[in-house]
Amino acid sequence: NPGRQYEKTRHNVGWRVLDELTRRYELRFDKTEKKALTASSTLKGKRVLLAKPQTYMNLSGEAVRGLMDFYKIAPENLLVISDDLDVPLGTLRLRASGSAGGQGGLKNIIQHLGTQDFNRIRFGIGRPPGRMQGRDYVLQAFSGDDDILADEVAIKAADAVETWLAEGIVAAMSRYNGDIQEATRKQPKSNPKEELALYTRAHELAPEDPAPLEKMAGVLRGLGRVDEAAQRHLQAAGLYVQAGDVTKAISQRERAVSLKPELTDEQQSIAQAYETLGSTKKAVQRYVTLAEYLLGQGQHDDARQALAEALRLNPQHPRARELEMRIAE
Repeated sequence: NPGRQYEKTRHNVGWRVLDELTRRYELRFDKTEKKALTASSTLKGKRVLLAKPQTYMNLSGEAVRGLMDFYKIAPENLLVISDDLDVPLGTLRLRASGSAGGQGGLKNIIQHLGTQDFNRIRFGIGRPPGRMQGRDYVLQAFSGDDDILADEVAIKAADAVETWLAEGIVAAMSRYNGDIQEATRKQPKSNPKEELALYTRAHELAPEDPAPLEKMAGVLRGLGRVDEAAQRHLQAAGLYVQAGDVTKAISQRERAVSLKPELTDEQQSIAQAYETLGSTKKAVQRYVTLAEYLLGQGQHDDARQALAEALRLNPQHPRARELEMRIAE
């Protein structure tokens, strides 16, 4: 479902997987077409279009069919990632075809394509507790340990997407179907506090190496210490700048602001860095994201300034123009 209020909900786990892929390959959803936000690149030697339908879940087929017709994509080259109430949280189910199984988005896609012969990854979210209705449950955000587990599953699902691209659906099914924690349970469990102490010591011994800081950030995030995790990402960004690796510095700043979007100065710096690198699309996207955040905080003047920067770079950017109208209203 589109909109900030749905970002972390159970219904939007498919978007979590796409966000993990865009993070890995430093992509941005910088285009609006056929009722979807899209990002495109070459992944694992294949030309790939990542799409986030903007139709709301139960009308997803409108966006999928529009994109497939426009880009002449065959059903066997489609992979749909969706939530599944009948699969426990922590579990993935990959299939080469099949029914909708009660999932409204899949049902609509099947109706629009006229076939159920397309690949899918079903991301388990489990059944609602007690007498809660499924429609209410899927629109709730994950919390606590479930949120951490959902992130772990999203990472595994992104791995499955890469395997599908490189080796096909059969290999992906054999490797990722089932409980993603099974392998972890067979290994000695790590102690986050011990890991944190280890990475802290590594940083003390090699203060110019950003890798321990990145590891520390990951552990801190798992512990729920978001402020500290963001700070470590920013420290790592500073080291990458010193080493002359601007791209990795931007990536670390992006991770910091994903944890703490209120770091508006950092968002501004990211946009300026992209502009310096000549990545106009990414700069515009960051300025628009910043403007949306500021608008949501009631900081209308600051939102206008960020939006003005986006429109300076691309006066016809669809999201920027739409946001300009919202601010005017």
